[in-house]
Amino acid sequence: MKLTMGEKIKDMRVERHMTTKQLAQATGISEPVLNGLENDLGRDVGYSRIVDLAKFFEVPTDYLLGFTESRITKNIELKELGMSDRAIEVLLAKRQDNELLSQLIEHAEFTNLINAIDIYVKQLAAKSINTINNLTAVVQRGVENYATGAGVPDGYGEAMNYINETKVDEDEFLRYRITERFNQILRDIYADNNAKVQEQVPPIISDTNDMTAHMIDVLDMVKAGTAQIETPDDAIRMMMERIGVSETEMQETIKSYFWDD
Repeated sequence: MKLTMGEKIKDMRVERHMTTKQLAQATGISEPVLNGLENDLGRDVGYSRIVDLAKFFEVPTDYLLGFTESRITKNIELKELGMSDRAIEVLLAKRQDNELLSQLIEHAEFTNLINAIDIYVKQLAAKSINTINNLTAVVQRGVENYATGAGVPDGYGEAMNYINETKVDEDEFLRYRITERFNQILRDIYADNNAKVQEQVPPIISDTNDMTAHMIDVLDMVKAGTAQIETPDDAIRMMMERIGVSETEMQETIKSYFWDD
């Protein structure tokens, strides 16, 4: 989700462990103006001040103005990214959510995810896994030979089951590691985005969601036989009780809404 200019300025100030007073001293911009900017109240801020802030934080002015979400000022050659022409074309076409893609790449586990995929597709772990399985096979033969010479000891079946479980299925093992890392990234991004969405939900939507929840509760009560509804008024009355509104209050509200001047 895109940040406002004020949010960007505040984030960068906090990242540098600075107060607005310290930032004012460093940039020559008055503290009241900075407070207004951070609260998105500085509507008439001069471009020169935006330039001063961009220089101080070492970000493009376009970043503060909202034309880009990148803080990088250097003009990067596409070849420096090490991506294929087709991959670059896909990104430039913006047929996918590049903001979401950025969140994936920025996640702390993303590098580990790519490394796990690299190991899987290039079969880089095959030798190590084969070594583990070969050692397991040696132990298994040793146990079998002992059992043949000395008779089947107590716990033989349990020991063999344990040995068999230590064998590693390369494909299954690596895909599990990849899936777990990807799931962790998705969980974190979901939690982060969900928190931001909840902060921006208009009150009317929150109220509607609450009303829907109460309605579902009433229907569940009727289904379970713990409540009876014979008329629409009964349903409304139960809803109002759950919300904490008395019938008298509801009637007065309806009356004032429809009949009062």
